Amino acid sequence: MAINTSDKKKILVIRLSSIGDIILTSPFIRVLRKKFPEAFIDFVIKEEFTELMSTNPNLNDVIPYDKRSGVGGLKKIKKYIRSNNYNLIIDLHKNYRSVYLRSFSGASQVVRYKKDYIKRQLLVWFGINRFNSITPVYKKYFLAGNSLGLVYDGGGTEVFVPEKEQKKMRSMLERRGYNFDRPLVIICPGAGFATKRWKPEGYVKAADELAEKHKAFIGLLGGSDDVELCESIIKNMKGRAVNLAGEISLIGSAALLRESSIVITNDTGMLHLAQAQKRPVVGIYGPTTKELGYFPLTEKSFVIQHDISCRPCTHNGSQKCPKKHFKCMEEIKTEEIIKAAEQLMESERLSTGRNNDRDLVSSL
Repeated sequence: MAINTSDKKKILVIRLSSIGDIILTSPFIRVLRKKFPEAFIDFVIKEEFTELMSTNPNLNDVIPYDKRSGVGGLKKIKKYIRSNNYNLIIDLHKNYRSVYLRSFSGASQVVRYKKDYIKRQLLVWFGINRFNSITPVYKKYFLAGNSLGLVYDGGGTEVFVPEKEQKKMRSMLERRGYNFDRPLVIICPGAGFATKRWKPEGYVKAADELAEKHKAFIGLLGGSDDVELCESIIKNMKGRAVNLAGEISLIGSAALLRESSIVITNDTGMLHLAQAQKRPVVGIYGPTTKELGYFPLTEKSFVIQHDISCRPCTHNGSQKCPKKHFKCMEEIKTEEIIKAAEQLMESERLSTGRNNDRDLVSSL
């Protein structure tokens, strides 16, 4: 039975982590705002990710959860939720924390995201595929909103970068020696799990060739855990590159990616952050497959993957290959990455007539 939406004045959305998952909620938030233009819409999120939503004009307030505060912090947020008298709570996370926050909240309606646990585990653990169709995570969020009449609008993902931050990033690039007439290639070689990282020597070769053939300016981006990896890639390159890993905030990273001509990245939050800035991406996928829902949107993207029989071996990634051969990543050739990057760069050049135009329209 459809929910009566006429009296929905205060809405709370819960998605605590992580970077990619949060970015993938942005189409849902946009459509939710269109459906309820006068509503108060708040968002609960882990404190370290607040930048991703704090500038979103479709939200009234972002409620941070500091994971270091533990149960006490959750209780404080739950108390706030009860006192704020939300009419509707939308749980787009569905873990034990989100269930705790929405339970006995006083909200008249609660909408829950369906994670397909059983299908996912059958695929990962036993290789049994019960997915009749491929539904990306951002569209699964809309399945949770069916009773509200929410339908994906085709507008993609978004993270809003203040103009002040964008100017700051352009100035930083100029100081690092970037000439805006050249292509800017951003490489994100890190990942939280080792099996999601493509070989560093492949990134070295790809960066050198794109720099030499296309006069590209190469920047390496990642978190504080990726600084050493990025530095090792630069040290093994023939040409010049700059290491930006660990130096800039999440919103600063979004501003940097917005300036890029193309982004080459593993299956990480940086891929989704790049797409939220409408930039072309080459996504490198090893242990995970499209059934799990985290492939990039098809617009302006290439996915590089090899069909190994043991894929997928994990949902989120792991620190070691269960089969000890790591073929899913080892068999990906540098030439595949370069070819995809060059095709996207050429599409951009033909579409815009300049290397770094923000209005590029191209597709897979």
